[in-house]
Order: sequence, then C-alpha cells, then structure tokens
Amino acid sequence: MVKNIIFDLGNVIIRGSSIETLMHFTDDENKAKDLIQYIFKTEEWKLLDLGNITKEEAITQMQKKAPKQYEILIKEVMNKRCEYLVLNKDTIEIAKKLKQKGYHIYVLSNMATYTYEYFQEIDFFKLCDGIIISAYEHLVKPNEKIFRTLLDRYDLKPEECLFIDDDDTGKSFETANRLGVLGRRVKPNDSQDILVLLEEYKIEV
Repeated sequence: MVKNIIFDLGNVIIRGSSIETLMHFTDDENKAKDLIQYIFKTEEWKLLDLGNITKEEAITQMQKKAPKQYEILIKEVMNKRCEYLVLNKDTIEIAKKLKQKGYHIYVLSNMATYTYEYFQEIDFFKLCDGIIISAYEHLVKPNEKIFRTLLDRYDLKPEECLFIDDDDTGKSFETANRLGVLGRRVKPNDSQDILVLLEEYKIEV
C-alpha cells in the first residue's frame, strides 16, 4: 500500500524547459540551442548538482569552454534563469490533495543549492515531510546511495513509496524499482500523466 509520494522537482514541480526558458535571453533559437550545450550539457552543470562547485566557478569554466560570443549570455542565464522558471500549479494542487488524504510528501531531486534556495519558500515545500536535494548530499540520481539516503533518513519502506520523475534515461527508475520503490517515468510538466500514474496505483485525489 502506497503511503509516501516522492516528487522530483525539475519538470515536475518546477517547469524547467530549457528552450522556453532560454528564449528569454535571446530571440535566436539557434543560440538558445547552443546555450543548452554550453550550460546544461557541461561537466560544470553536473558538478553543480553534486554540490562540488560554486555557481561563480561554474560560470567561469563554462565561459572558458564556450565561444567568446556566448560569455555574457552564459553569465546572464546562470544568474537570472530561476526568475523565468515557473511552477507547475496543477501538479502542486495534486500534491496538496494527496497531503489532505493522508499521504506523506517527499522530494528527491538533482538540483544545485542556489536553485533550491531560490524556490525554498514556495508553498509546495510546506507540504513536504522530507526533502533530499542532491547538492547538499554530494550525490545525484541515479546513484543508489541518494535513494537509500531518502529511505534511511525518513525511515521509509520502499514498497510504500511511489516515485514521480520525468527522467527520460530511465536510469533513476531502474535504481528506484530495484530497491523496491514503485513508479514509472511521467511526461515532463504533465499533471494529467501524474493523475494517470496515481490511478494505476489506485490512488484517488
């Protein structure tokens, strides 16, 4: 019986569409696509999620590796991107209803500290019984250790947990399911798919 709902943040609770967000910084879609490579696909971005580098250090390294013309854009995106991320209000409403029905709400997310700190006062986090952010743990999904950290810290039984994540690699769910945690990938930013998933486990909201 499911008692605990574990939410990812990016593209589940917080809309993280890269192109959509980056178009606030340039009206050139090709430049926006380039910025995805020069920011989100870099080793520095992974290190931010691990909490092993500061935002300022990441910016400096990203700028060194990218063409000179992208230096200013990289800095602007890194410093102001959070301002253009929006909340998935329908998904947060689902979480509120789940909480009202007695389910425990948890977060397990790969995220840099500066991003989490920007959003940490939102109402969604007031619903949470526990929060695991990768950068504070120096561990990222799909590493089994970060899942065990969540389960151990909050004394959760895997078979009582439903994991909601948009990981398109499937690796996070391979780890979660191997540990006995229930769930499957949901479509990014799709609250209706979350409702379908909940129905699959006989959970009404």
